[in-house]
Amino acid sequence: MEPREYNTMFEFETSYWWYRGLHLILIDTLKALELQKSARVLDAGCGTGQNLFNVCHLITAQAYGFDVSPEAASFWSRRGLSKVCQASINDIPFPADTFDAVMSVDVFECDSVAEDRAIIELLRILRPSGYLILVVPAYGWLLSEEHHKAVQASRRYSRTRVESLLRKENVNLIRITHLFASLLPVVAAYRIALPYLRSESDVVPRSELRPLHPFINTMLFKLVNLERRILKGRNFPFGSSILAIAKKVV
Repeated sequence: MEPREYNTMFEFETSYWWYRGLHLILIDTLKALELQKSARVLDAGCGTGQNLFNVCHLITAQAYGFDVSPEAASFWSRRGLSKVCQASINDIPFPADTFDAVMSVDVFECDSVAEDRAIIELLRILRPSGYLILVVPAYGWLLSEEHHKAVQASRRYSRTRVESLLRKENVNLIRITHLFASLLPVVAAYRIALPYLRSESDVVPRSELRPLHPFINTMLFKLVNLERRILKGRNFPFGSSILAIAKKVV
């Protein structure tokens, strides 16, 4: 990402409706796996670390993370994170069969990620019967030039593409669902409007993250939180992101 986007991420992760909703969904996902309290969990591509912080405090103290960006690494101490390192998802610096669960959240769309190599690496470090949790953005038609330049990403995914990527390897795909179904029209409209919201003074590309009025932010979060409860019992056929859970075959 552009360096200033990491500061934006750090500032927004604890309050912005999208981050709050996604992080709660991820915690629900991990809890549903019924991991032991001593389980080792990895956040592969942890960014500035809020999701990793949540896992450390709500799931297991044995939570680790890495990110390729030195800009992201500069924020880890501010979140009190110590089990973190700078590394690429294409070449993960952990031994085979180390983790009970590995998460990769909005990483695979990045230009620097070699998809097939990254999947092999994530599965290599998983223990037999361990879980891979993958979140990616959905729908190529939601790709917008400025946002994706700002975050240095050039891919968005269909359900079929995610399934194909995972089934190349020795895994059981146990769940796949879209996320943010209720807000897909809002996300699409906002993405379309982004070019018109750009300031002429913005020489460097900016992501879609913008401050929202607190009332709007709260209402959007309430919608996502309602959807989160529904997700505990069913999958969604559409939405702006895709969540997949795969189990490593013994």
